[in-house]
Amino acid sequence: MIRTTGRALLIHDGHVLAIKYQENNQVFYALPGGGQETGESLHQNFKRECQEELGIDVKIGELMFVREWLDEERHVHQLEFIFECSSYTKIEAVHSVVPDGSQIGIEWLPIANILSHHIYPLEMREHLHNLVNGQTKIPVYLGSS
Repeated sequence: MIRTTGRALLIHDGHVLAIKYQENNQVFYALPGGGQETGESLHQNFKRECQEELGIDVKIGELMFVREWLDEERHVHQLEFIFECSSYTKIEAVHSVVPDGSQIGIEWLPIANILSHHIYPLEMREHLHNLVNGQTKIPVYLGSS
């Protein structure tokens, strides 16, 4: 079964908003978002997930990236749709309303050194860095891993 997820790419003042997680003493980041529920459009999925994880309402923009994640060991096949988003409210005042189980915070990560951060999808980091540095041609499909 293929699971679809929506992820929000929120950029402000050269930083990207990320959810901070800790599992087994390892810290990593992911873009806000999560699994699409039955009967829920991707846009409804974004709005719900951003409200739960960030406590904000978002305006959904363009589709930026698509990532396919295959993990045969865990029997996972997931498609992630990453849309550029902006907030209707003051974006500095984000807080988690319904945090994920291993979520320990929310951070603005500087895109200038995004390659040094363990943020999923990892394949997005270089393209995001290039995008904010003026490169206009970036791939939409990030591949599968």
